[in-house]
Amino acid sequence: MPDDSINTVVFDMDDVLCDYDRAARIAHMAKTTGLDPDAIVAAIWGTGFDDRADEGEFTAHTYLAETQSRLGVRISAQDWAAARKAGMTPRPVILEMAHRVAERTQVAGFTNNGPLMRDMMGDIFPEALALFGEHLYFSCDIGIGKPAPKAFLKMLERLDAEPRRTLFIDDNEGYIHGAAEAGLHVHRYVDADALAHQLQDFGLL
Repeated sequence: MPDDSINTVVFDMDDVLCDYDRAARIAHMAKTTGLDPDAIVAAIWGTGFDDRADEGEFTAHTYLAETQSRLGVRISAQDWAAARKAGMTPRPVILEMAHRVAERTQVAGFTNNGPLMRDMMGDIFPEALALFGEHLYFSCDIGIGKPAPKAFLKMLERLDAEPRRTLFIDDNEGYIHGAAEAGLHVHRYVDADALAHQLQDFGLL
């Protein structure tokens, strides 16, 4: 009889391991560049450019160069990272919970983000990098993002994990549905208490 117990737990990043406030990120970028926040949104998020980066169309270098071209100003990788970090507030309770899970089973992170985010994680969210190490997966490296079921399967191939023995945690309902369609166990993040109960039910806390 096959073993269906959970031996891998995959965490989303934004709004699970940390609060993400895009408005705060844009405000920081506006202050750094002197640009109007609405102009930044239109240039970066209004054309699908950022989604293309998340799916691996750019290297970190070409993404930054294209960002500068679209904004019409020079912005360094460090400035970009500082703006991204300004929109993130780590959730110590969830990070501590993830560390406890890691004492019992394999853990990983999976986020829809591009190559500059990946390269600058040590500056942006060192807590997540310390938690997952090489098992922090980015959609830009997978070549396809959540919620596509194929994205989860390709990520699990890299992790050498089975869908039926993996629990995926995300706040986004669409991403949860995609993971479930790929055969993973899922938990839609609402709050720390509900997540703790779910992990306890699987014997992971």
